[in-house]
Amino acid sequence: MTPELDRILRAAGEAADDALDLAHTALALGAADMPDLVLDPYHAHLARIVSDVATRAKALETPDAQSADPTRREAARTRAQAQALADVIAGDFGYDGDRVTYDDMANANLVRVIDRKRGLPVALGLLYIHAGRANGWAVSGVNFPGHFLVRLNGVVQGGPPPVMIDPFSGGQVLDEDAITSLLARVQGLEDDQDDPSMADLERALAPVSARAVLLRLQNNIYSRASQARDLTRADAILSRMTAIAPRDPALWLERGSLDGETGSLMSARKAYARAAELALAEGRGQIAREAKSRADKLRMSLN
Repeated sequence: MTPELDRILRAAGEAADDALDLAHTALALGAADMPDLVLDPYHAHLARIVSDVATRAKALETPDAQSADPTRREAARTRAQAQALADVIAGDFGYDGDRVTYDDMANANLVRVIDRKRGLPVALGLLYIHAGRANGWAVSGVNFPGHFLVRLNGVVQGGPPPVMIDPFSGGQVLDEDAITSLLARVQGLEDDQDDPSMADLERALAPVSARAVLLRLQNNIYSRASQARDLTRADAILSRMTAIAPRDPALWLERGSLDGETGSLMSARKAYARAAELALAEGRGQIAREAKSRADKLRMSLN
């Protein structure tokens, strides 16, 4: 990774979430293994998407988008925005989910996703979030397990519900029944079992930070490297994750575990200490206790 890309990742780690340039950081993560890659064409492509989405959303607005009723106005604008995102990203530019080679890690690299127009749900969702946020819309990823979705919020208190978008399926807007069925499948519920609880649905549709989206993207690569026992690759990816989220205690807990596995025992102790410090500051007692327990076991092995 070049010094410039390292600088971008560390600057992202220090940035507040609402100031984090999601696509810029994702491109830096994707280019980390391609030091000679020129990113200017990719930035230009993203800028074209943002511009085209804005133009399309304006063209799709119905008269209700100018209604004096704030709820009706917000609902009309949100529908136009969701349709514009799908029309431009999936329709005009041809982005879609990779159903043939889903586990190809090119699907988790934004550079390669732009090259191939195929990707994982979270990588494609990142394009939708970037295009929406760049146009000033209230758009985010959600905490849906196993299948990343995008949430396009209304901004009127007590107004229309958010619109849920599936970026893996051409930007399809999901209604309540589709979301319930999808969550039931993820949870492994049979047809004759009860639907997911309202609490489960609320958790699954809760918005997540831009940083969490980047970490979910990188975790796809990290988990596969770990499963393949490619610890060198896992170490490189985890280093990038801690660069963009240096105050995440769970990452430092994982850092300690990986360092211990590779024999870097002193580094592991430092990582566990950092995990405990950050967890205590955030009131995350379980991680703090786990970090202390692992550090104690490591210290006993060193003695």
